[in-house]
Parts: sequence; C-alpha cells; structure tokens
Amino acid sequence: MPRILSGYREEVRKKIVEAAYSLFLQKGYHRTTMDEIAHNLGVTKPAIYQYFPGKEELYAAVAEHGREELAEILERSFDNRDLRTGSELLFDTLARYTPQFNSMYSEMMLLAAHNERIRSLLREDRIEDIRVVESFIARQQGKGLISAQLNSRVLAIACDALVNGLLIDILAGLDKEEAKKIWIAAMTQLTRMDETERLAFRKNGSLPGPE
Repeated sequence: MPRILSGYREEVRKKIVEAAYSLFLQKGYHRTTMDEIAHNLGVTKPAIYQYFPGKEELYAAVAEHGREELAEILERSFDNRDLRTGSELLFDTLARYTPQFNSMYSEMMLLAAHNERIRSLLREDRIEDIRVVESFIARQQGKGLISAQLNSRVLAIACDALVNGLLIDILAGLDKEEAKKIWIAAMTQLTRMDETERLAFRKNGSLPGPE
C-alpha cells in the first residue's frame, strides 16, 4: 500500500507541475493564480498546497520540469546524427519555444529585482541548466563527436549564451535562417577536433567519417 500511495502522490505532483508549466507559459507567472491551477486540474487549492507550500516552490518544480525537457531535446536532436545535423535540429526546436519562454523569463527577471526568493530560484535554475548542457557535452566528448581537449563547462556556457543571444535576435528581427547558419558555423568552430585527435578516435573505431 505505501508504494501505491507513493506512486499516486508522484503522479499527482507531476500533473500539478505540468498544469502550472502550461499556464505560466500562456499567461505568465504573476497572472497565473493557484486558484486557476487548481481549477484547471479540477481540484481544490488546499490540495495543491499539500504538494507545494506556495507559487514560488511550484515555479522551482516547473523550472526542473523545463530542464528535463531540455535534456530530452538535446538527446533527440543529436541521436544518431552528426554534429551539423543535430545542431540544426536543436536550433529549430528551441526556436519554436523561444517566444513563450522569453516572455516568462523576462517577467521573472523583473520580479527578481524586488524578490530575493525568486532571484535565488533564477540563479539556481541557470546553474542547473548549464549543468544539463555540460553533462550532454561530456557524453558527446566520450563518443568522439566533440574534442575532449575542450573544457565542457566553458563550452556549455558559451553555447548557451550563443544560442540564447541568437534566439533573442530573431525576436528583434534577425532572419531565422541567417541566425541558424551562424549557430551551425559557430558550433562547428567551437567543437572542432584537431586531426591528431580525430585520427586517434577513428583508430579506436569510435568516430564517424568527416562531417
């Protein structure tokens, strides 16, 4: 019985997070109320408070949910694909999410100026986002797709800054296809392996032919 109860609570928690995630993206953090989330789920507000003490704690869970989606997007984009093709698919996928995410994130940044708890949540969110990307890069280095001589954390921060900057530029009017070309060219340059390293990986049978 305890296992059934634990599984049930986790499923309910997941539904609450997914409902909040959707509403935060649609309406923004401030305009979304706990009452509205409860109504959307067909439960009472006290029922939600059994899982999350307040909206800030719920936002932290939503941010974690977003990181899980990011990890899945990274894996899907590069699954059985070379670096160029994976980078292109990743950019297209992120570009579809950007307008909603940037709107919510901009709102959270404004709120953070007067709310230490939200500021702390955003800081932790960014740290964990980078860790997701860094972990992914490290795995690609292990496969011989990215130079192992590169610092995975530095590369993660650089790639994160680059793609977010380009996606913001698209919202400001930059042609999406031009932005994508810049992203792919930069990724190719940033992750390039020298010939000695490439030959070593090929010798071990773990590196595909030229991209």
